Amino acid sequence: MINRIDYKNPGKKADFEIVGLQDFFTTRPTSLIQRDARLNFWAIIFITAGSGRHSIDFTPHSYSNGDVIFIQKNQVHHFEVNNKAKGYIIHINEPFFFRIEGFNGDIFLEFVDHAFGSPVMPFDLNLGGTNTLLLDLIYREYRNPDKNFNIELIASLFQSLILSLRAEIPQTDKIFFSKDYKHFWIFRQLIEEHYTETRYVEDYAGMMGLTAKTVNQAVRRVVGLSAKQFIKNRIILELKRYLSQGELLNYEIAEELGFDEAANMTNFFSRNVGMSPKAFRDSIQSGK
Repeated sequence: MINRIDYKNPGKKADFEIVGLQDFFTTRPTSLIQRDARLNFWAIIFITAGSGRHSIDFTPHSYSNGDVIFIQKNQVHHFEVNNKAKGYIIHINEPFFFRIEGFNGDIFLEFVDHAFGSPVMPFDLNLGGTNTLLLDLIYREYRNPDKNFNIELIASLFQSLILSLRAEIPQTDKIFFSKDYKHFWIFRQLIEEHYTETRYVEDYAGMMGLTAKTVNQAVRRVVGLSAKQFIKNRIILELKRYLSQGELLNYEIAEELGFDEAANMTNFFSRNVGMSPKAFRDSIQSGK
């Protein structure tokens, strides 16, 4: 069963948290953080030393010194605890975007979109570098013994960190600031709202006032997939999440996700994943 984790930070009463990686490992039950969980907020892990693996949406990803791991809101993930990796974990709750005056949430969302499909990205996290200095400043201010720490200062430093990291992304990624990216962003939002109702690119294109060809072209340029495959991947991911939780029977999942019959859902899953829903459930339960 996969637990949905809500953001909690009662000690600081803020929608932003930064924790040292080893502190995180030693202050949380190992059995809990090594279990799959779905986040209701964003998490970014900065690796400043060591190496290891982290699972995101049922796929293990290796990381090493200088890597940044992005866990999007609603993604399923789990840690593999080790005592060699060092760095920071930042948790961001959505109200942070609109409660803090001067913080541009769009800059953050556009930045994390660069990690879509590749949640581990390399950056300059060398000691004394701009990114590491900004991380240290954020951590020091957050850990200020004065409970009335300056959240506006943290927001300003965090936005500076995002801009600094973004400057390292190859200029070939200018697509993220183009009209294609804007189309993709709207398309993805519409899928989140309607994927249980329709799987046709034409329907989403109609909602956007665009042609299916324009939408397909935008999605391909941003994430390298056809719009049809992007919709299909979203449904497969949600199927995996439901199957992993083990709370609903197949016919109930089929109903939740808009399939006419459980058999259609089973065929869809088997065809696209290469195993039956039952085999997938069994693999999760056995820890494979």
